[in-house]
Amino acid sequence: MSNDDDLAFDLRPIRHKDCQAIWDILKDPQVQSFNDYGTDITKGDVYDFIQGDIERFYNQQGIRLVIVLRSSGQVIGSVGLFNIIDGQGMLGFELASQYFGKGIMQKVLDMLFEKLTTFVTTPLNSVVALVNPNNRSSIKLLTKCGFQQHDAHWVKYVY
Repeated sequence: MSNDDDLAFDLRPIRHKDCQAIWDILKDPQVQSFNDYGTDITKGDVYDFIQGDIERFYNQQGIRLVIVLRSSGQVIGSVGLFNIIDGQGMLGFELASQYFGKGIMQKVLDMLFEKLTTFVTTPLNSVVALVNPNNRSSIKLLTKCGFQQHDAHWVKYVY
């Protein structure tokens, strides 16, 4: 099996049973250094976040998908569109640090936007991402995926 086969992944809607895997990712100091969840996040907090994600999906206000390695079934991250209001949604994502720099998140975002209407039925005109200005890797990723900087946030127009 080639290295690319080892990193092949699928996206699927998040479920409560993903709580432990997502919590493990969010507790990683390398991941925490750039996300806004804080260092004191609990497993209960993650469970509540997942419940909110499921409710947003049913209310057509967003979706969170987990990134699952095909080779092992392991959840290695997630990506989501949230707070979809008046044609605009917020993008959020996290990835297990051992997969940083391997091009996975670019493929994830490409797939998300390619199949956007499959994942999100609410019409979208733009997607906004808030990024820590010190997170050069995420800024580079968003630029590669067609986002443009507008003040303190990044915007991708989708039609």
